Amino acid sequence: MEIVDIVDANDTVIGSAPKDEVRQKSLLSRVSFVILVNSKSELYLQQRKSTKKTYPLYWSGSAAGHVQAGESYLEAAIRETEEELGIKTSLREIGKFTSEADKEIVTVFIGRSEGPYKLEEAAIEKAESYSLERLRIDAPNMKMTSYLEAAVPMIEKLLAGIPSTY
Repeated sequence: MEIVDIVDANDTVIGSAPKDEVRQKSLLSRVSFVILVNSKSELYLQQRKSTKKTYPLYWSGSAAGHVQAGESYLEAAIRETEEELGIKTSLREIGKFTSEADKEIVTVFIGRSEGPYKLEEAAIEKAESYSLERLRIDAPNMKMTSYLEAAVPMIEKLLAGIPSTY
C-alpha cells in the first residue's frame, strides 16, 4: 500500500494517507513529472497502459508518479524514472503547477537521455520520441494527461534556450 503526503495549497505537508484514500477523498497530494530530452531535443513520451486507474491510454511524460510520504519531489522523480524506464540520469526542476482537476501539486523535471529504455510493462503501453513540431501537429488527435498539457509550454520555453548540459 502506497502512503503519500497530504498537502495544503501552499504545498505544506499536513498529513499522510494511503494513495487510494487520498484520491477517494479528493485530498491534495504531490506528483513528480519527468520529461527526458534526447540530443535532437525530442521529448520521450509514454502512452499509459489501458489498465491504469487514471488517464488510461493517455500520453504523458517520460515518467511520473506520486511522491511517497517523507520523500522529496526529486527523490520521487528519480525513483519513477528508474522504475518506469530502467535508467538513471540527472534531473533538474523546471516548474511547478497545481492540477485542480487531479487534486495534485505537480513538480516538473527535465533530464537528458538517449536511452535505451527498459519500459515498465505494467504501466506503459508504448513510448515514442516527439519533436516539438511533431507534437504540435499530433496534439489535437492525442489524448494527453493534464500534466503533459501543462508541462509542454515549460519545455518549449526551456528548449528555446536550452543549455548543452544541465
